[in-house]
Amino acid sequence: MVDVGQGDCTLVITPTGKTILVDGGGSSKESDFDVGERIVVPYLLNKGIRQIDYLVFSHFDADHCMGLLPVLQHLSVKQILLTKQAEIKEEYMLLIQEAMQKKVPIQIVTMGDTIIIEDNITLQILFPDTTFLSENAINNNAMVMRLVAKDVSILFTGDIEEIAEKQILQKISSEQLKADILKVAHHGSKSSSSEAFLKAVNPKIAMIGVGAKNTFGHPSQEVLDRLEALDCKIYRTDQMGEITIKVSNKGKIKIHTQIKAKNV
Repeated sequence: MVDVGQGDCTLVITPTGKTILVDGGGSSKESDFDVGERIVVPYLLNKGIRQIDYLVFSHFDADHCMGLLPVLQHLSVKQILLTKQAEIKEEYMLLIQEAMQKKVPIQIVTMGDTIIIEDNITLQILFPDTTFLSENAINNNAMVMRLVAKDVSILFTGDIEEIAEKQILQKISSEQLKADILKVAHHGSKSSSSEAFLKAVNPKIAMIGVGAKNTFGHPSQEVLDRLEALDCKIYRTDQMGEITIKVSNKGKIKIHTQIKAKNV
């Protein structure tokens, strides 16, 4: 999980070197700081990454998507994954126009789709389906997907709130939701991460992408308490910076944080 301040950005590198970039942080139009140009692209280039195999947009709020515009402009992108949109935002149009100009293939995914990344690594699309939630539609119809690598799984939740979590619990079995690692929804907002949803996922590790001293009160103490009640280890970018998780061939998980190293 890349430290992009108040936003989400997660880079996955597979054993064969394939790259999946899930969201890219981003700033509002009022900000002069370009997260993509100043953080995401330099971060990738510093790691020797000049190609993204799968660029995944969970949804089109600026703090998730706008950092990916410079990625499209400066790096080679092989495939874009996104869901059908409940609302068309200006950010969506900007990014789609750039993708079309660069002739990057766009795949629209929906609940039930599985994408095979390589042997023993798949992306399972769990949400949304073709029926949109009308309340806070951008957040609540965000892509929810489960990355499965052999016996280890990570659940990405975008900015979904409790209304979407209830819908997911009705449509998706607990077995499909279970994950060792959870990318906590909506930066730990109190409107997300309900007790029922967290119990179904039952994560061992939680990652929260959040900016220091943000004005939203993220992450909520209620959410932190619910995670701790599950004996879940919490890692957050505002306190720890970049969070690196390495999974061995035998499924052993090691975690290193930029500010303070920890092992699981």
